[in-house]
Amino acid sequence: MTPRSTSRTASRALLRPLLVALGALALTAALFALQGLAPARAAELLVRGAFGDADAWSATLRLATPLLLCTAGVALAFRCGLWNIGAEGQLLVGGLAAAWAGSASGHWLPALLAGALAGGAWAALPAWLKVRRGVPEVLSTLLLNGVALELLRWLVTGPLQEPTGQFPQSAPLPESAWLPQLPLGRTGALHLGLPLALLLTAACGLFLARTRAGLLLRAGATAPLLTKACRFPLARAQLLCFAAAGALAGLAGAGAVAGVARTVDRSLSQGLGYAAVAAALLAGLRSAWLAPAALLFAALQSGTAALQWAENLPGIDRFGLVLQGVAIIAVVVATRGRALRGGTLGGRLGGERSAPP
Repeated sequence: MTPRSTSRTASRALLRPLLVALGALALTAALFALQGLAPARAAELLVRGAFGDADAWSATLRLATPLLLCTAGVALAFRCGLWNIGAEGQLLVGGLAAAWAGSASGHWLPALLAGALAGGAWAALPAWLKVRRGVPEVLSTLLLNGVALELLRWLVTGPLQEPTGQFPQSAPLPESAWLPQLPLGRTGALHLGLPLALLLTAACGLFLARTRAGLLLRAGATAPLLTKACRFPLARAQLLCFAAAGALAGLAGAGAVAGVARTVDRSLSQGLGYAAVAAALLAGLRSAWLAPAALLFAALQSGTAALQWAENLPGIDRFGLVLQGVAIIAVVVATRGRALRGGTLGGRLGGERSAPP
């Protein structure tokens, strides 16, 4: 390859992401204009609503904490060759289990453990159906999301309903079952779930990159015969990996209940499990980028909520979902669709399969 062709290739590699970023910004500006907002003013309110002061940071980080746990679980399953579209349902059953265990024990630790166990058990069922019966996990996990939502609706109006029976929610957790809090701003606070989410995300990355089981799981996603030659129990390992992914999402639900809501009602279903799939794809399944991706998606949601209040625009709080879609499309285009043409999910989306996570 000549120096001129090398320079031309490097220029194209730099120019393509730049053009995609400019296109994404132009599309975002057009979407703001369609809402009747001046793009510069809307962007300012969006950023200020997500990061403008300590209270804004508190709201964004409270949303990013369960989203990061779900994103880590989704990425863990994807890297092992399985589609986990069920983080939403795993989060819901984790929150329900945490509400029951927290009320029964009067402490936050059993609540977290119960949430993780419930999420793991909920994920283990579609994982078993996949590895033992060949049932597509995309279908089974997606259907179980609906089952979990209906289970929540039944429990908060039945066995777990608060004592007066007037409201469709569980009984409030006792104060001893609340997660430890760190005040931030006038009304905000951070809870123990944030450092726990960061720690577990890092642990998942280290497991996949630095352990024999993690390396063989990644290899099994693209070359199952290789793991067979190594006498590695791939099916059992994938089942356990999928259950661990569900436990992370269940822990997200437990943290949302014990750390923020202190009760369970239908608002626990905010679509964070589905947003986690998009955030994992945005991060290219790279462990180091999961936290920034989760923070970005949380900022888009909290920022658009603040934008709705500032401009009195009903319905614009869902506009954050549109901006998340723009971000995903931009990443897919910038990486030339390699994530979609890779054939499996064993490698990173948007990256080379052979590189570490």
